[in-house]
Amino acid sequence: MADLAAILDEPVSWTAAATDADLRTFLSDLQANILKGHGRSHAAHLFLTFDGMAPGAVAALVRAMGAHCTSAYAQLLRNRRNPPYLDGGPVRCFFLSARGYRALGPHAGLPAGEAFAAGMAARREVLGDPERARWDRVGWRDGEPDALILLANAHPAAVTEDLEIIESWLNGTGARILVIERGLQQHRRFRPDADPEGVEHFGYVDGRSQPLFLREDLDRERQALAAEPGGEAWSPAFKPSQFIVADPNGRTPHAAGSYFVFRKLEQDVRGFNAAEDALARALFGKPTAQQSDRAGAMVVGRFEDGTPLTLHDGERRQAVPNGFTYADDPKGAKCPFHAHIRKTNPRGDIRRELKLPDDAADRAPIMARRGITYGAPRPMSADGSEFADAGREPQHDSGLLFMAYMASLEAGFEFTQRSWANNPSFVGNLNPAAGRPSTGVDPVIGQTATAAERAHRYLDGHTPGAVPKTLSFENFVHLKGGEYFFAPSLSFLRSVGL
Repeated sequence: MADLAAILDEPVSWTAAATDADLRTFLSDLQANILKGHGRSHAAHLFLTFDGMAPGAVAALVRAMGAHCTSAYAQLLRNRRNPPYLDGGPVRCFFLSARGYRALGPHAGLPAGEAFAAGMAARREVLGDPERARWDRVGWRDGEPDALILLANAHPAAVTEDLEIIESWLNGTGARILVIERGLQQHRRFRPDADPEGVEHFGYVDGRSQPLFLREDLDRERQALAAEPGGEAWSPAFKPSQFIVADPNGRTPHAAGSYFVFRKLEQDVRGFNAAEDALARALFGKPTAQQSDRAGAMVVGRFEDGTPLTLHDGERRQAVPNGFTYADDPKGAKCPFHAHIRKTNPRGDIRRELKLPDDAADRAPIMARRGITYGAPRPMSADGSEFADAGREPQHDSGLLFMAYMASLEAGFEFTQRSWANNPSFVGNLNPAAGRPSTGVDPVIGQTATAAERAHRYLDGHTPGAVPKTLSFENFVHLKGGEYFFAPSLSFLRSVGL
């Protein structure tokens, strides 16, 4: 019999579950959306409070909801059976915060971890977050959530129907809905012969560089990488143990779950676009369209279609390379050290800077991201390739519902935000002996009020003799709410309190 540690030590092959009883048990007890994103374009996220409920009543509610949650195995089977193998019907997930576990009283133990026990709002000094009083007034300032219900489907009407059924049922349980956050994935068509791709409201492809720990996904990715220049210089393969842990309240030997971060991030699109234009003028004088695109890519690290800045050669590729590293850009001449994707996925920079034997330090904090955009969809051009709201871009009430799974909040999300995104020395100034200036904070998600830490060094590496310039880029992403949760095993959800 394979134990859980052995299953989590190598990428999981869900198709092998047909003949492997232990693997089948694991996948049937794990919630959906962890091993692989649910892939649905529409979602609703209900945040609940159990205030005033007795532990037995909370347990009864959890059991009832658990009976309707989707397992990882069911998700993968449905995706496989229904072309295009992404949108295979409804997905329902259920998460508990530390407050939710405490509300269960003697029926459950609290998952480990100081950050989880404290909750996200209490970790604002660690993260550099704004105080709760600056979060959204509706819902997020009224109380701390005990639970989160995630509903997802291909069609908005199906999500709404599911949502109305659950709202009606909750009315008789004693639980109260604090806030409902609807998600709608925006898409752009970057290539006439390719499918539209998911983008965030600034217009950039989102979620391209994901860690893969499902064998079938890895096989497909490696086929694509084989056609890239340089191939798999940066491997997408990760152990499931980086994202999945044993459920301390599980009812089977293979019961597992994952720590889950939810953050509502409002995007000031108009401000961001204006800052991109100002940066292009400061760098290039009267910028061409290509130079304007490059200025934005120097902030993000990729062009809007996902092409990595470090690989840009002026040509539009048929497929976006993703096996790249920064090995041939040690001084940040092609892709600035402060660029968002270099800050949050350094791809060997740490190993090179500190002369480490492997890439473990670069890879260990990587999370399995499962975000979706929120707010009114931005209008598109007739061919779906460009946003059509220049001068009218949203400044409030739209952005990204950032969600991610990990085995440790402290070693995953909190480390990434504190030691990478918010750290003005990361990554180009890790070795003081190199004598380099500070990098500055992540211009997209870095959180600091220090003007000097928002000043970044830019160099047009495509222009011979170009002189570096230090320019500021303000923060246009603002936290409006969020919490830490745990995604329990289904065996726990369906039997707690019995």
